[in-house]
Amino acid sequence: MRYSPVSMVRNLLGTSRYLIVLAVVGSFLASATLQVFGLFRVIAVIADLLRARDVSAAAGKALIADTVAIIDIFLIGTVLFVISAGLYQLFVQADITLPAWLKVSSLDDLKDNLTEVIIVALLVAFLGHAIEWTGDVAILGLGLATAAVILAVGVLMWATRDTTARPHAATPHAESGDPAQD
Repeated sequence: MRYSPVSMVRNLLGTSRYLIVLAVVGSFLASATLQVFGLFRVIAVIADLLRARDVSAAAGKALIADTVAIIDIFLIGTVLFVISAGLYQLFVQADITLPAWLKVSSLDDLKDNLTEVIIVALLVAFLGHAIEWTGDVAILGLGLATAAVILAVGVLMWATRDTTARPHAATPHAESGDPAQD
């Protein structure tokens, strides 16, 4: 049986989508590693807290800073999980059982989910710096930079969004109900 070059390319491209499984497994393992590491950090922070028995304001501030850093670890682990699940849905099997918020039907959906989690991670990172703030004016630059990134991403997402997904402004003749003006 002889294959034409077109059918060989079609078969190659059709099966090479399974190469994405490498990215799925890699991002899932990275996600699991961060989640487990985050759990170990939680246990270590609790153990340190119990061992020190320090309930001062400074210890409370340090505990909050540690907790915010742990949240950042979990968020990045979550980003990697969202990437893993999204790539699997897009390239391998679309009908896996996942919560509705994790359903991905296009690369744009995956980018939107990823961008939202990254923005939250940026906000958490800024919160960590704000908690440890000593009155230094440098936090203003960090805050402005964080705000600029979030604003730029928001504008980019708005500008590149499919226009069919945006509600259209009603035109005067559409509201009049006069079919002659349509």
